[in-house]
Amino acid sequence: MPERESELIDELRRAAGAVAAGPAPVREMIARGRALRTRRRVTAGAGVAGVLAAVLAAGLVWSPAGPDPADPVPPATPSAPDRGPGGGAPVEVRPYEPVAISDRLVMGLLPEGDHNYVISAPEDFAEDIEAARLLPGNNLRPGSVSTGVSGDRGAASLIEGAWHLDRRPARIMIIPVGRDTAYPATVVALAGEPDWGAYFFDASRYPDFPLDFRVVAYDENGTVLAEGA
Repeated sequence: MPERESELIDELRRAAGAVAAGPAPVREMIARGRALRTRRRVTAGAGVAGVLAAVLAAGLVWSPAGPDPADPVPPATPSAPDRGPGGGAPVEVRPYEPVAISDRLVMGLLPEGDHNYVISAPEDFAEDIEAARLLPGNNLRPGSVSTGVSGDRGAASLIEGAWHLDRRPARIMIIPVGRDTAYPATVVALAGEPDWGAYFFDASRYPDFPLDFRVVAYDENGTVLAEGA
């Protein structure tokens, strides 16, 4: 090997040894996936057996080509925190439009995929919605409602899921097992999509809300459309 080439190789080795390797971007990867991890129990109405599904959750401003992460996040559509035993009318939204769950969380529905929605912190909107657009969604069977719950220390803090029914439910109620009180969830639906949507219930507003409950969707006449647990 020529002397100059050997010297050059030695110099390159010394330079490479002086470069400190950075840590793997584990925290960044975890942050990107934070809204993509949640377990779902999916159950069908009218006695159909339950299946498992994964659902997502955040929302963005309407854009036919999808949201731009660089765009400013619009204010979330408010949802009525106390809607009484009747449950109130469903909230109709445009794709990517955020609906406030609490001061820490928002929900948004996506046209991409099947029955796809996201729940996220407002500041993580753009990143989480972009990730969700690449995923297939829930693909719920007709006549079914999915049920997801987050909690801590034996109590529920958030109950949410998606529904796929032959018509938009007039209300969805959360009924704790062994209690006489039913709590109305907020029903969310995409404009122009009458047969699917999502719902949420901010259980953190009720101390020690039980983890054992039923989710029942009703039509305007009080007929049960689907039930989950």
